[in-house]
Amino acid sequence: MKELQHPDWVRRLNLFGDAVGDASRVVGLDADELLALARETTGLDDIGELDWPGWTETYQRLLHSIDTESRLHLLGRVVTRSEVLRVLQTRLQLQQRWSTTPALLANPVDEPLFVVGPPRTGTTILLELLALDPQLRAPIAYEALYPLTSMGSVARRLELSESEQEFWADIHPEFLTMHELASNLPCECVHFLMYDFSGPYWGMIYDTPAFTGWQLEHLESLGRVYRLHRRMLQTFAHEAPDPAPRRWLLKSPFHVASLPALFTEYPDARVIHTHRDPRKFLASLVSILSAVRFMRSDAVDVPALAAVMELTYQMYLDGTIAQRVDGAVPDDRIVDLHFVELMADPVASLRRTYEQLTLEWPAGHDGVITRYLRDKPKGKHGTHAYSLTDVGLDDGSVRETFKHYVAHYGIREE
Repeated sequence: MKELQHPDWVRRLNLFGDAVGDASRVVGLDADELLALARETTGLDDIGELDWPGWTETYQRLLHSIDTESRLHLLGRVVTRSEVLRVLQTRLQLQQRWSTTPALLANPVDEPLFVVGPPRTGTTILLELLALDPQLRAPIAYEALYPLTSMGSVARRLELSESEQEFWADIHPEFLTMHELASNLPCECVHFLMYDFSGPYWGMIYDTPAFTGWQLEHLESLGRVYRLHRRMLQTFAHEAPDPAPRRWLLKSPFHVASLPALFTEYPDARVIHTHRDPRKFLASLVSILSAVRFMRSDAVDVPALAAVMELTYQMYLDGTIAQRVDGAVPDDRIVDLHFVELMADPVASLRRTYEQLTLEWPAGHDGVITRYLRDKPKGKHGTHAYSLTDVGLDDGSVRETFKHYVAHYGIREE
């Protein structure tokens, strides 16, 4: 199995925590202290508990679980403290803007287009290609992290957001071969759903079994997360008004696990559901998830994580099939797109998808896509090598686990 390794600067920094016996003695993660600090530094008090019931308990439970269960090294605690404080400060500022600007809440979000599917099934490149269409508007990473114009100029917000985008590749250089994060690229919904601690970002980054168990008993928080989703799109539209309002373009693998909640909030949404050979996407998913968690903790049990992800995505994908068959979600609003077809001929694959969505193909768009892909070739930042063996999974077991999913959608092996 491939061993995870830190660059020397990360390893040496973490030794400062070892030198005093526990990194928590250097960097604290007390929920009440951080919220008090956010209030002090912003001069704002209303976190929105009356408008968003359960928010405070969710925050407190998550941070306690991170602090006591995630076994963070020193750098992990530094990054976590900074990130949580920034999220709390932003949440306070957002709540003030929502309370004082009722016109913001009138911004329509009509027929949003969502890209969903397991991680590593082409969702990221599909998002980028779709975002080239002038009819569509995707959130950009810097505005997800710094959504208010009062936070600075675009240039300043781009610069500040490097700490939670480009910095990941500094901590773990191999990460750039797996997934490109950049402040000026279209981003996943996870980055602006951070402002609710039930959002998917936190579960991706941290091992928090106690909190995860509590979440599974309080799935009503999904409604709050999707309400936040709409509110953030309204905020983006208010802060950067579009002279010719466009259709929102969104993306996250998280949505494949919560399509009923998505369609409850957005009954007129359209969804592109991406598919790929599970033996490929699962190995790649575990590889990248291990790297992301290793940026903050040395206690990453890759085989255990792989086993959990195998069963988790079986549940998600088989569940989605059942929901589409029994009408729990509107199957006629979902279009399927296969990774191998997208990679083989992106233009033809996207044209078929546009026809199914009854979306107009822009004039000259073939060339726009071709030029974008020419300037961003696969492997531009190096090759991400991975296999089931690397993450402790068995080929036969994975085939058996996902046989219903593969048969139902007619997925081709790679």
